[in-house]
Amino acid sequence: MMQELKEFVIILLSIIIFGSFVSSCCDEEPSPVERLRPTLSTSTLKLEVGDSAVIHVSNTELISSVTITSTHVISLQVKEFEIIVKALAKGNAIIDVNADGVRLRCSVEVVESEVPIYDFSEELDDNSCRFVSPILLLNYDTPGTIFSKSKDGIIEVRSLITSDHIVFYPGSAELIEGNLPNAKIQINGNAIEIKQAILERISQDGSMWLNILDSGGNRMVLVVTDL
Repeated sequence: MMQELKEFVIILLSIIIFGSFVSSCCDEEPSPVERLRPTLSTSTLKLEVGDSAVIHVSNTELISSVTITSTHVISLQVKEFEIIVKALAKGNAIIDVNADGVRLRCSVEVVESEVPIYDFSEELDDNSCRFVSPILLLNYDTPGTIFSKSKDGIIEVRSLITSDHIVFYPGSAELIEGNLPNAKIQINGNAIEIKQAILERISQDGSMWLNILDSGGNRMVLVVTDL
């Protein structure tokens, strides 16, 4: 009799414990999915004077403010969730971003350019379509020379008389004045190694003035207007 009573008590306790466990599981509300914290695409930048870079702000619905410590070193332009940084002078600066109440920071170092300074002002005063280099000269005014530019900024120049041609790839869908670090150029089908490519000016109608230096120190000027 005592053995049966013990077995009954054990079974009863097991049922009570299991029922309490099930009840507690059912009462728990599912934890909400944690929202990702806003982030910057980089926390450090090193630019040469005249260069530009884009910082992307992710996982945010609102950028409340963007401030910098040294306005003489860099300038900023905010477009939706992108911050365009332009290097103005040698020095250091801090960019502080407030995104959804979260403070984000990027440190910027600007150094002097190692590329020889070239006065491009005379080129900006000339609106003629042209490609000028030590090995090839192509002008729109020369009969049989065709200039074309795509929406992505890819420029092609071809001479129907000599068959000479060049193709320039800006390397970025975001065309802003300043350095184009991923730019490429081909002359007569041969890839030319670029040391620096600068978009010196881009106008509202899409006209572009490009200042290009190859690895051998040869300067090239590419201008497309009224296309």
